[in-house]
Amino acid sequence: MNQLKNLKEVDMLPLSNDYVFKRIFGKGGNEKILKSLLEAILKMNIQKIEIKNPEIPKETIDEKLIILDIKAEINEDTIIDIEMQVGNTAAIDRRLVVYNAKLISGDIKISEEYEDAKDTIVICIVNDSIIKRNSYLNLAMLKYEETEEIRYVDMGYKEEEPYLTKMCKYYIIELSKFKKKKPKVADLLEKWLYVIGGDQKMIEECKNDNEEIKEAVKQLAEMSADEYERELYEIRERSRLTYNTEMNEAKRKGKAEEKREIAKKMKKEGLDIKLIQKITNLSEEEIALL
Repeated sequence: MNQLKNLKEVDMLPLSNDYVFKRIFGKGGNEKILKSLLEAILKMNIQKIEIKNPEIPKETIDEKLIILDIKAEINEDTIIDIEMQVGNTAAIDRRLVVYNAKLISGDIKISEEYEDAKDTIVICIVNDSIIKRNSYLNLAMLKYEETEEIRYVDMGYKEEEPYLTKMCKYYIIELSKFKKKKPKVADLLEKWLYVIGGDQKMIEECKNDNEEIKEAVKQLAEMSADEYERELYEIRERSRLTYNTEMNEAKRKGKAEEKREIAKKMKKEGLDIKLIQKITNLSEEEIALL
């Protein structure tokens, strides 16, 4: 297709949308593309990869709370869950722990032995800055706290074991921090993040010397030119916007109710109406009805 030679001729769908992300990286047959991205994030050589949930049932696309994640197994000893988180990052730390716990519990049901449980890795890519750390890629594991002096016992260890386990790993990638840095392309991860972040100029540069990126961009262009795929993308976007609107409205109503309760108590205490109005921003009419 001639249109694929120049991305400017195609209105590209954003890879930072969870449906588009799963469609490109999680589709059966795209194992090499996912493998390249995972190798860039994990800094490891992947010999074997299997996508566990390649299908996207159409009826789930407009479900606001359905997570369109990608589950895969690599090297027959590690289970991966990778998710493009579009906007809802509330309690993300707890959610990642729950995701990892589900991976572990699901694997133990199969193996039935703790020692046979596979390593688990949860990867979350977000648009926003959500962690108070000076890095756009953060790896977290279960670490011990520093030994308290009062609890110290000389066991002869020159170095203490820093980790409870390396079995569970959490990677969080924040695209907003990456875009703020605007790094020169130094490695494969930065190439992929420019592609996922939608920087058209950098995409043209990054796709030229990597076959997997080139193939991903080609498929993204084909997907973007497909009316049916665009319709599914728009359904997903409407679902996301509806969810965000509903959540914001719920918060607004909650705050308004809280203000009314405060005003009611102040009124009961005999405070001046003007003062109550100034503190709560409620109208005199609203305060009079309390």
